[in-house]
Amino acid sequence: MKPIFETILPNPGNSFFMICEKYGATEPFWHIHPEYELVYIKNGSAEQHIGSHFSKYVDGTLLFIGPNIPHSNMGNFDNENNTVVVLQMSKEFLENKILSFNELKFITDLLTRSQHGICFGKETQKRLSNKMENLISQNPYHKLIGLIDLLKELSLSEDYTLLNSDSINIVHHSLDYSRINQINQFVSKNYQNQIQLSDLANIVGLTESSFSRFFKKITGKTFITFLNEFRIQKACMMLSDKRNNISEIMYETGFNEAAHFTRVFKKYTSYTPREFRNKLIQSPRLNMKQEE
Repeated sequence: MKPIFETILPNPGNSFFMICEKYGATEPFWHIHPEYELVYIKNGSAEQHIGSHFSKYVDGTLLFIGPNIPHSNMGNFDNENNTVVVLQMSKEFLENKILSFNELKFITDLLTRSQHGICFGKETQKRLSNKMENLISQNPYHKLIGLIDLLKELSLSEDYTLLNSDSINIVHHSLDYSRINQINQFVSKNYQNQIQLSDLANIVGLTESSFSRFFKKITGKTFITFLNEFRIQKACMMLSDKRNNISEIMYETGFNEAAHFTRVFKKYTSYTPREFRNKLIQSPRLNMKQEE
């Protein structure tokens, strides 16, 4: 079965995406994305399908999966005390930013091994369980520090199994994934402007109706949902600097009407832009930035 391409954006104010869920699966379909993924499941048992590897885990699991490895459901519903923690990190963030520090080069081998899919043993899982569960409640600064600490622990651990003897990283050269990359590049350069479906349809050689069906099929979401998520993420980054005026941020991220901007922003963050800025002011990371 062809994997669905999943589009992932970092959490507002963060450089990576993180979610902590109770009682169930966070990824209930066969899918693929270019991000690295760290998955911790506290307890229970279920099947895990990662690349060509298929197995069943008991009493939880801890996995580190490299980019472009198709994978399926890694949650379960059979334990009322279950917790699922998922961290997804872009190649740009890990390979170009984190690894740019000489002090963090030790992570390189972990990233290489992740191309096979890594399952860590119970000893490592137990040692890192509290760190994984508590990370979600930290502010952005301590989330970043906590992530680096987790990567260090995973890099040093000898308690692991490679899930695929041969690398099953899928580098997509198909027309579908080439089109998705073209769309991502266009949105990155033009999100401040009004984007018409006809512009994107022309870029990828489709009619508007065919483009809409194609985008929903590959990403699992409509293009307007993707565009709004992208713009709100940019707005969140700008709001972290108190020198930026909220009205200016609205226009710079492609919105033209304050009420609409506030409504969309609240839909994706649960806060108004002003509430979000006030929340960030409490963050040590923001305070340090403003003092520089």
